[in-house]
Amino acid sequence: MTTAKLLWESLEKKYKTEGAGLKKFIVGKFLDYKMVDSKSVMSQVQEIQLILHDLHDEGMEINESFQVAAVIEKHPPSWKDFKNYLKHKRKEMGLEDLIIKLRIEEDNRKQSESKGTKRPIEDGSNLVEPNASKGKRKFKGKDKGKGKKFKGTCYNCGKPNHMAKDCRRPKKAKKEQQGKDVANHLTTSNVVDMDMDLAAVTFEANMVDNPRQWWVDTGATRHICSEKAMFSTYVPFTGRKLFMGNSASSDVAGIGKVVLKMTSRKELALIDVLHVPEIRKNLVSGSALVKAGFRLVLNQTSLYCPKMVSS
Repeated sequence: MTTAKLLWESLEKKYKTEGAGLKKFIVGKFLDYKMVDSKSVMSQVQEIQLILHDLHDEGMEINESFQVAAVIEKHPPSWKDFKNYLKHKRKEMGLEDLIIKLRIEEDNRKQSESKGTKRPIEDGSNLVEPNASKGKRKFKGKDKGKGKKFKGTCYNCGKPNHMAKDCRRPKKAKKEQQGKDVANHLTTSNVVDMDMDLAAVTFEANMVDNPRQWWVDTGATRHICSEKAMFSTYVPFTGRKLFMGNSASSDVAGIGKVVLKMTSRKELALIDVLHVPEIRKNLVSGSALVKAGFRLVLNQTSLYCPKMVSS
């Protein structure tokens, strides 16, 4: 006759065995998981988080540092450069911080792909000369239309006796466009044991020639200025890198305070502004303003930054 004790021991043995098998299955699923380029990185990060949650439910605790390192190691092949950048960071990084960086990087990649902008060329130069052979056309000495020679001035090169369509020089529009497509692609490098900052700088933000203008970038983590003369206080230093959202890097020459005069005749003091001489655009970090107690209000033509008063 089967007693209650024997029945309980039989059930306990059965489900304990199934529980142990489930743990091994979840661990194997986590170890074998690899991200692919055909899917969104953020969606794959969420899948990894679900697996980590299952491990937690089964009583297998994994510390946060191991989780961060595992997610970085599972990056897809096309994210190799960004993966190396994350592995070389000296500062301890939490899982939430890593997810924010991945979201910024993926948004910038999608934006560059939608606009047909190529990623920076590794070990390339800051500015690449456009190919002079493109845009050249064979010059025809005679006008086959009426047999009369053109006596005006070419608006493309400024020389007389030929039209712009027959000009040997590269066309201005094409040359300028080629310059814009490759401008501000800073040389990438593998930096080890350095204090690094991340700023999600859009491609358009680096194509402005006016060094006195400032743009608000909600993706940038730090205020950035290219002109040393704009600093009211300044501390120079070396050995620090600034990483943009497109994985390019640039040297930081110093840090200090910059006071901006607003159109409302008020002044906005920015502290801990990084001096990056190679950057083409001065950036005000939207997230840094919010942390400092400001509120960003956008309308069709203006941006307001009122100071929030705590009750």
